[in-house]
Amino acid sequence: MPIRQNLSVLFAWCCLALACSGCRNSLSTYYGLSEGTDARCSPASVSLFRNLCSEDGRSTLMVRSLSPRAMKKLNAIVWSADSFEPHQPETVAWFERWLSSGGRTLIYVGRDFSPTADYWSQSADKFAISEGSDQDVLSAREKQAIELAELDRMRSRVRAMTATPWCLFDHSQRNEERIKELKGPWSNEIDGSKARLFLRSTPMGYSEANLTTIQTEFDKEPEDTSGKPVNTVNTVNTANTANTANTANTVEYEFQWQTSDAAMLGIVKSLTATDLPEMESLLSTLDDRPLIAEVTKPSWGSSRVIVLSNSSLISNLSLTNYENLALAKALVRELPKQNIGFLTGSNDPRVRKDDNSEQQKGFEMLTIWPLNVISLHAVFLGMLVLLAAFPIFGRAKLLPVKSTREFGQHIEAVGGLLFKSQDRFYALATIAEYFRNVRKEPTSPWSNVEPAAQQEPKSPFQSS
Repeated sequence: MPIRQNLSVLFAWCCLALACSGCRNSLSTYYGLSEGTDARCSPASVSLFRNLCSEDGRSTLMVRSLSPRAMKKLNAIVWSADSFEPHQPETVAWFERWLSSGGRTLIYVGRDFSPTADYWSQSADKFAISEGSDQDVLSAREKQAIELAELDRMRSRVRAMTATPWCLFDHSQRNEERIKELKGPWSNEIDGSKARLFLRSTPMGYSEANLTTIQTEFDKEPEDTSGKPVNTVNTVNTANTANTANTANTVEYEFQWQTSDAAMLGIVKSLTATDLPEMESLLSTLDDRPLIAEVTKPSWGSSRVIVLSNSSLISNLSLTNYENLALAKALVRELPKQNIGFLTGSNDPRVRKDDNSEQQKGFEMLTIWPLNVISLHAVFLGMLVLLAAFPIFGRAKLLPVKSTREFGQHIEAVGGLLFKSQDRFYALATIAEYFRNVRKEPTSPWSNVEPAAQQEPKSPFQSS
């Protein structure tokens, strides 16, 4: 085995070890993330697949928005949407322009799989086989059930059939199925019995025969004017163009009108019989349900879309399996050896009309015109405000202490106390005692105290 493949397998097991150890005492569950500690510690991220792209000589980056600069710079995009919701018209229009420029490859990953739930399932199995306690097994099963319930909650918010610009996704299958027998051009890349590949929602191609029927089924309006969903049962005949037998599949599903139907209706209406996406299965089940399919379109030229049924093909946890890793490397070889962007999120990315602030994040926006000049003046103005509001800086200083050596202050204090007594005779007697005993002046007029009626003095320094 080449050294690079050994390193890839070692890196895969390191990712799983980090996830098992908890990474900051908690398992990261970020879906589709490709960079950062959270991505390396999450079974549901795609940081390992991105590392495989880098090892093969490609430049990779994380895409946060869709702009004219990204349209020129990116030759391939790996889009792991963390949602079942249909895509918005501006997002669809951007990708259509990008693909129409030729030589572009989009890897579109279906959402109907939870690598985190698969992680807890494997953990529970290992606890049961090893000497793990029953509590460990029950805890792992409980966490697996929580992750599956969250996936089902997201799945229940959309119809049993959703439309993308490149294919339909059939969500009518209720239970997840592990696929062990494969066929198609890529089936010789791996041993399906040893791989961990799962399938529930199935990608299906458009066809000219059923395009009008599909459009009619999406073109519904709520019958209840109060805005409550109206439930009816409809049938759509969809022909899987990836099917070599070219047989028609009948899918019955419950219709529930939602506001998102308008977005899917717009997608279907934009398709024409002369410019219809054509799907070819690269890897599928024995009954022709695609796991990996290639979609081409006349208006795209040499561009193409590779649709993955779900993330069990490229997630971090899945690539710890050697067969899945070999399949991922085959997928990497299909990408152009240039710039590859990784896109994720529960909502569609922001579509920008210009490139201003495209690469600026956070406080980096303060370094571009005109904020760079404004922020410089704002800093100096802020410093002046601080100097005016808080003029004292440095270590605190003690205020000067008022001196207690002045005898006059003592006299004032004694006078104040005598005034508070409200007894004129007592005050005069105290002054007389001071002159006789302290100043030794028995002949002073202040030394003689004559009895007098009690008066209310106006001031401690006035006498009759």
